[in-house]
Amino acid sequence: MNKVIISNFAASLFALLNPLGLVPIFISYTARENLVVKRWLALFVSLTALVLLMIFLFTGSSLLTFFGISIDSFRIAGGMILFVIGLGIINGNHKKSSQNMVSEEQNSDFREAQLVYSKIVIPLAMPLLVGPGSIANVILYASEAKADNNNTLFVGLMATIVVICFLIFVILLAGRWLQKLLGDVGLNILSRILGLLVASMGIQFVITGLSNTILNSIAPQILKIR
Repeated sequence: MNKVIISNFAASLFALLNPLGLVPIFISYTARENLVVKRWLALFVSLTALVLLMIFLFTGSSLLTFFGISIDSFRIAGGMILFVIGLGIINGNHKKSSQNMVSEEQNSDFREAQLVYSKIVIPLAMPLLVGPGSIANVILYASEAKADNNNTLFVGLMATIVVICFLIFVILLAGRWLQKLLGDVGLNILSRILGLLVASMGIQFVITGLSNTILNSIAPQILKIR
């Protein structure tokens, strides 16, 4: 059962982060930088995504408890967000920027990467990469793991996040190669397929949340009748 949940989490998180759709944006931001700087920037962006996702994995369910929000209510809200984001990806309405960064004085490639990163971390790492949909997704799965006291599942979610962030690093590094291989049309098609998956998962979240809410409200009444 854990394998099924983890595989679903991996598929949904990868689709929501949509690193393939981020490739053209990353290329436009780093067009004037040399190869070493681009490698550092790919590492910085992927590590930022890792840190953000881990924060929400560990603290997300506590935030729900603090604000008195049930997991089913959050599941419905998260599903609606996923559906809207999925439609936006399908329609090509996700934010892009053609801004090119102006290089500073190059004391070193690492220092240059730090300077560029400080300017592109918002919006590249968040919210374009780690946005409301991926945050909601992580909180939902973390809440379910904690509700079942399933430490093995929680560790699996952590490992999945690490693997996916490593894939983000690899994809950003291979950005120009992917663009040459697939072309702008190919990347666009892949991005829209991911958008369809996100929208479908959002609908499933809403259906599950509504079903649980209805059952939880009807079951006590049935027990009283009996």
